[in-house]
Amino acid sequence: MVAVKPETEIAADCICGNCPLHTENPPFNAKALAAIAEGNAIFNGEKPAKWYTSFEDAKEDLGI
Repeated sequence: MVAVKPETEIAADCICGNCPLHTENPPFNAKALAAIAEGNAIFNGEKPAKWYTSFEDAKEDLGI
């Protein structure tokens, strides 16, 4: 059985109400969880977002 956070915590974190992100054992691998954590840190202002002036700059930063 999957444990879910109390409704009060879910309401503050997510608009969906009950999703896999709020389980104790979410069905995501470590890389996906790290990406989710990074996105939350950017959203909360704990980490600066990257901005690019051109598509070429973004591609160079990504190494593609």
